[in-house]
Amino acid sequence: MSARKFSIVVPALFILGGVFLVPFGTKPSTGQTAKKAPTKQTYAYPSFYKGFYLTSGSGNNRAKLERHITRAKKAGLNAVVIDVQTPGMRVAVTPAEHVAYCRAMGFHPIARVVVFPEGLSEYPAAAELIENRLAVAEAACRAGYREIQFDYIRFNDHRVNRALSLAERYEYITGFLKKARERLSKYDVRIAADIFGRIPLNADDKIGQKMELLDGLVDVICPMAYPSHYTWSKKMMADPYYTVHITSKRALERAPRSAIVTWIQAFRMKVKRSKLGYDRYVAAQIKAVHDSGAGGYLLWNAAQDYAIPLAVAGEINRRRARVASLSETPSGGN
Repeated sequence: MSARKFSIVVPALFILGGVFLVPFGTKPSTGQTAKKAPTKQTYAYPSFYKGFYLTSGSGNNRAKLERHITRAKKAGLNAVVIDVQTPGMRVAVTPAEHVAYCRAMGFHPIARVVVFPEGLSEYPAAAELIENRLAVAEAACRAGYREIQFDYIRFNDHRVNRALSLAERYEYITGFLKKARERLSKYDVRIAADIFGRIPLNADDKIGQKMELLDGLVDVICPMAYPSHYTWSKKMMADPYYTVHITSKRALERAPRSAIVTWIQAFRMKVKRSKLGYDRYVAAQIKAVHDSGAGGYLLWNAAQDYAIPLAVAGEINRRRARVASLSETPSGGN
């Protein structure tokens, strides 16, 4: 994944250990020779996201958090998305020491902020609601999160105000994200937006999400490519590789300035339609993300039941590491 996909301007870029590091030197003072100052480096984001989702309950409970992070680290994951609100939309920002623990364990922590639960159905949203969401995002930044992921940043899929034009819907959704970027700019964090899996495949959509308008407005776009949810297509419900691959590929084509990090299905809903075992179903999706050229994947399981998905991801990561190691080994020698 190239650094330009995140619209970050830097004087120099190095790749070390699979992550981007951007060093900034410091100038010595004038006059006598100064001692060489230590090199300051910016935060290192994953070059390829391999993440999973946790509830606020797990994020706020140290024992639960450590258990999940330890298992995910063993599988080779490097990112975690954590709710900073309760299911009832009460503020539940992860303690700073828990965020620091994730980072110390090699995980990029991402704060998930639900904007309009089930999608906006009353337009416009109350000013108090908008302020609440921005305040939660800001609190997450202060806790140490380096990426804020806005979910349900859309109109309701069914109870949509018919008087609104598509242009008005797009303007409202992008308007919120512009306001969020301005509000969070002092924290130097990435802004991400979750979108329906159908959005990369649709020219226009009544929920107010459009690839070309999100491109560059946010740093990361996360299509929710769960095959079980493509109910209009038997093919896409039955073929997890095809569904994730085409969704990720189209997203990349239509939003070249933003990173594409795809949510994949790590739950069993309608898996039988594929005639694959659950493990092969998950593996097909992970392979599709790699093959598409996207910037990574995020495992979604609302119940946080990741035993099989982590086992699958771990095996894939180990296999890819072996292949990479062999390709780097020079031929010949003693």
